[in-house]
Amino acid sequence: MKRKVKFAVILVAIGFAVVGLVPFRNHAQTKDGQVVLAKNVFKNLKVLGDMPADQLGKVMNIFSASLNVNCSFCHYTDDFSKDGKEEKDTARKMIAMTFSINKDHFGGETEVSCNTCHNGQMHPQSRPNLVPTEHSAGHTPRPEPPKTKPEASDVIAKFVAAVGGAKKIDSAAITAVRVEPDGKTTEPETVNFKAGKYSAKTTYGKEWVTDLWDGSMAAKFGPDGSHRLHADEAEQIKREAQLLFPSAIGAAYSKFEYRFTGEIDGRKVLVLNATTADGLRERLSFDEQTGLLVRRVAVTPTVLGGFVYQVDYSDYKAFGGVKIPTVVKYAMPNISWTRKISAVKINAAIADDVFAMPKS
Repeated sequence: MKRKVKFAVILVAIGFAVVGLVPFRNHAQTKDGQVVLAKNVFKNLKVLGDMPADQLGKVMNIFSASLNVNCSFCHYTDDFSKDGKEEKDTARKMIAMTFSINKDHFGGETEVSCNTCHNGQMHPQSRPNLVPTEHSAGHTPRPEPPKTKPEASDVIAKFVAAVGGAKKIDSAAITAVRVEPDGKTTEPETVNFKAGKYSAKTTYGKEWVTDLWDGSMAAKFGPDGSHRLHADEAEQIKREAQLLFPSAIGAAYSKFEYRFTGEIDGRKVLVLNATTADGLRERLSFDEQTGLLVRRVAVTPTVLGGFVYQVDYSDYKAFGGVKIPTVVKYAMPNISWTRKISAVKINAAIADDVFAMPKS
């Protein structure tokens, strides 16, 4: 029983904390062309009922990360819809207040969120922090940009050269582990790639879950069947397939634009906006010296701010003449883990059924 409960929690976390698991869908919930509202899917929503149902899980994770609390802070976890907790009543008042501030003072734009006041603390802080910090006009200045504005095409070309050139990889079998936030708990992962198709299987004891991209559709499933994917989640599985071998970056995006020069972990980075053929935009950061991709950020809008999906790439190593990052850190509000790759077999023989869509 304990194993089943633990696995259920893991699946919820992997699925962006969606309350309940339903059959796989590759697009946002709609009915007769209309967006399905949260109040038509979930019980007892008093201030969030008119938001799209597909945003609710992400918004709950934003709440959790903004206050540094878990679900049980506001909810009875045996029945999330049940009232009775003072914290839940307070949360409703604060959500209504936040909506009102944005409507009355920011023209309906989401300028203020829970994190604006809480910033990772259970209670808002009205007093300033008196611990000295280095700052300039309230912000750390960005590093000086290059004397000549970089061309996005040159940044991408340098990156492709740094990872071994545009060498095509037909297939690969990858052995890795998933490292949980405590740094101690790990689960084995098997990643397979073939002709653009991608499968990543993570094993939790006797249970497992697989992310799949079959070349046209994405799925997430386990031994009990498929689990609902929102459109942005499916898009990120697709991106994992596209960028597993970084030299294929030109096929993942149709347009690149240099934005500014920033800094990550003390190193200057060139930050590009990258747009997919479908018009989705992500932000890519490349180490100015090495040319390597060090961070990718995608943001999904919600009624209470953007749900950020961040991937950090490091420890690039060569396999079969191409370099790939062997340490990949994933972070979202209240969710994080790290993939550490130990072995890569290039041009491995992989059966086609590894990439078969689940039947249910």
